[in-house]
Order: sequence, then structure tokens, then C-alpha cells
Amino acid sequence: GVLKWAMSIDGRIGLKNGKSQWITDVYSRSMVHSIRAKFDAIIVGGNTLRKDNPLLTTRSKKYPEPLRVVFTRSADLPLERNLWNCSEAKTLIVYVESSANEENLKNIPKCVELAKIPSDNPKLLSKLLAERGLNNILWECGPNLATSAIKNGCIQETITFIAPKILGGLNSMTPFSDFNFKDMDEVKILNKGSIQILNDDICLKNFL
Repeated sequence: GVLKWAMSIDGRIGLKNGKSQWITDVYSRSMVHSIRAKFDAIIVGGNTLRKDNPLLTTRSKKYPEPLRVVFTRSADLPLERNLWNCSEAKTLIVYVESSANEENLKNIPKCVELAKIPSDNPKLLSKLLAERGLNNILWECGPNLATSAIKNGCIQETITFIAPKILGGLNSMTPFSDFNFKDMDEVKILNKGSIQILNDDICLKNFL
């Protein structure tokens, strides 16, 4: 899988109140639409769905559009979201059977498909998608799911958009949660990929 995120030059993906639209410029966001067209499915977590209300399409650069996947532990999802409109692209909610309240899903539009897995290990999500023939996966998730996906070997490549903006704030959102590293010898080191200078932003591609 490939993990993609956009951040400010000081490493923030959003303000401490959760607002993040938009960190990168129009050109970079258009490039993301083209990147999505290379994938079978795009994954976000429940928090990203709640905060950003993403559309997660290629803006007609691919047909059919990649499957949009929402991975949720609680299944406590808003009733009105762009992903519930299945006219442009299909949506699948994958929830954790052991922790989700299935009653929360009764009011989700019927066009949205539902599937469950026994735990919140993202490897199980990757396995479920692979069984459907969906092997090229783009993860556009927040810090908790991104960290878990890397810890569990779901990510082989990263794509990072860096914008010349300073968001600041000790409590501002960063791309990852805590890996619990205690020493610099433990940190994740990415292999060299490519650097692309865009209009205002920089795009880095690296490999794990």
C-alpha cells in the first residue's frame, strides 16, 4: 500500500481544531486526483471522514472510480457525508465487529456497502480488499490509522506533499501518532525515492 499525506513545512497536517483545508495549493490537489487514478481503493478512517468530509474521487480521471473505503472501530459515523453519495463512486464501510455498534449503521444509505472484520488490525482490512481483487491501495488516513498501517506492514511507499506554510501549535495535528520509539536507532528510515518541485509545494516519494 501507499500512504499519502499533505503537511506544512513545520510538519503539521492540520490546526489543533482539526481544520486542514487547504494546506497545499490547487495544482497539488489536482495531482492527487491523478495519483488516485492509479489505485483500486482509497482508505480513510472514521476521524478523517468526520473532520474533512472528503470526496476521494479522481474527478473523472478514472472510470470506474476507485472504491472508497471507510475503516471504523465504532461505526459512529455522520449521517450526511460526501462518501454516502454513490453516484460518482462506490463506498465500502469496514467496521470492527468487536467494538462497533451496528445500530449506528442502520441509517447509512443502502448504496453504501458494509463489511466487518474481527479486530482493528489494518492487515485484516488489506486482506479483505485483496480477496475482492483490490491490491493497489492508497491510504489517505489520519495519524492513528497511518501509524497502525505502518506498524503492521501495510505500507511500502509514502507520498508527501509539503507546503511552504507554518501552522505552528504544540497540539496541532501531525501525520503520525506515537510509535513509542525510545532511541534514534529505532526510528523508521525511508529509502530514497524522488523529489518533485511543484508550483508552490514539494512532492516527496519514498519507500519503506
